[in-house]
Amino acid sequence: MLLQLNPLITPNVGLIFWTGLIFILLVLILGKFVWPTITKALSDRERSIEEALKAAEAARMAKADLENEIEKIRQEGRVEREQMMKETRQVASKMEEDAREKATAEYNRILEDAKREIDSQKQNAMADVKNQVAKLSLEIAEKLVKEQLANDSAQKQLVETYLNDIKVN
Repeated sequence: MLLQLNPLITPNVGLIFWTGLIFILLVLILGKFVWPTITKALSDRERSIEEALKAAEAARMAKADLENEIEKIRQEGRVEREQMMKETRQVASKMEEDAREKATAEYNRILEDAKREIDSQKQNAMADVKNQVAKLSLEIAEKLVKEQLANDSAQKQLVETYLNDIKVN
């Protein structure tokens, strides 16, 4: 009942024919002019997306390679820094030991020089004391001999004493 009342809802042969003809013409026009452009644009877009994905993947790989390289360089830097620190400590230790040895050698040299100087001064002092003792002894002996030789009888007695002390073989 509803279908009989409204003529726009009921299909007739002319409406179906013209609708079909317009649809076929529309499909042909779209197929000839629009769809190739749309499919080309879609394929270009797909290709550019794929290239962008490939470039992004290559960039990601390059980034990962660079990060690995940076970490490797950092590790080498750490190892090199540790090696340099070790060498620096060894050089400092060697320099300290050399300085200690030089200071010890210099101390020993100064000590030996001081001992030689003390011995030399001691010998000089002993020689000086001996000279003064000899000089004083000579002066005393001279004074004693002068007193004893002042008279003749003392001289004769001294000569006889010395002659008796000397044993003749």
